[in-house]
Amino acid sequence: MPYLEEQELEDTMDDSKPEVSVIDVYDIASEIGKEFEKMIDVYGTDAVINLMPKVINALEQLEGLATRNERENNQIQELKARIAQLEKDKIGKAEDRQRFEMELEQIEEHWREESRDLEAMVSHLQEENRKLSSVLAEKKQAEKAPDPGALLSPEVDMALVQRLRGLVDRLKDQLRQRDRELLSKQTEMESLSSQVEQLTIISRELRRKQRLGQTQIHSLIDERADFLAQLHDQQREVQSLRQRLGLAEKENEDLSISAQDSPDLTNKVIYDKDDPNRPRFTTQELKDILHERNELKARVSDLEDELEMYRPKEPPKSPQEEELIVEGPLPQEPDDAPWKKSDSGIRKLLVCLAICLLLAPPTRSSDGISTALWAGLVDIDTTGNLQLHTFLRL
Repeated sequence: MPYLEEQELEDTMDDSKPEVSVIDVYDIASEIGKEFEKMIDVYGTDAVINLMPKVINALEQLEGLATRNERENNQIQELKARIAQLEKDKIGKAEDRQRFEMELEQIEEHWREESRDLEAMVSHLQEENRKLSSVLAEKKQAEKAPDPGALLSPEVDMALVQRLRGLVDRLKDQLRQRDRELLSKQTEMESLSSQVEQLTIISRELRRKQRLGQTQIHSLIDERADFLAQLHDQQREVQSLRQRLGLAEKENEDLSISAQDSPDLTNKVIYDKDDPNRPRFTTQELKDILHERNELKARVSDLEDELEMYRPKEPPKSPQEEELIVEGPLPQEPDDAPWKKSDSGIRKLLVCLAICLLLAPPTRSSDGISTALWAGLVDIDTTGNLQLHTFLRL
């Protein structure tokens, strides 16, 4: 009956679909990762960003199921091995029991034969005893009446005794031989039991080594998965580096082509166009600006002299008024004084335009002044006076 159940279990397992191991799951994950990389290269990350978590979840569940399946298969294999061992032990015990029963039957049959022989011998001895008793009685009677034929009885008695002694010795030898056979059987049984114990210990050690091997296999599978992930990362990095290398080579070729087409820049200074501190004027332009500055200074000096000439002169002070000058701190000016009011931006702009038109030299156009204004070299204060930048004042 156990053989039929085991055979049915094996047939059921053989008819089932092929099982998926953890290594197969990792291979499937690797193939799916490659397909995802191809899709990302073709359609971009937006095409698979919502699908990847679901696929990863499904692969994790499949990995868990594969691990549990392997664990259950290992348990089934262990149980099958244990059942086979138990069946083998049971069959061995049944064979030993049958062999022992046969040996016991043979021993009993032998003892029965020996008992029958002994019974026959006992009956024969009893018959001989009766004969001897009758012979003894006849001997006693012969002593009373001597008979020449009575002298043969002692020889017959000695032959019978010798024969009986030989039979007893033979029976003793047979008994000792049977005892030796029983002892040998017992020693053989003890050696077989010790071998069974050793085989049990060896099977336990093999199961332990098998479990250690399975643990090492799982660890190797995990390391293989880590190595595959690192390999994929390195492949992506190599691919990105190749792309960057291609771009760099293309840029290098473009630079080499542009270097061949561009003029020689040896002993020349290159400035950034957006640098606020870059040089904006050439030496000739600075000379022109300095010349304009000197002319403007001379024109301003002439205008100040002319303004001083047109300004009304104060009457001369008497010596008494000059003596009445009080030395000491001046009174603080009020905040609402008209000269302390700030002009608006439009007023500043109009004053700037008026001064620029007024100070424009007759021999040159006003491009120098406008250039200086745009370059930040001329400022207008709140009083309407023209102030040059620190660079020009130097």
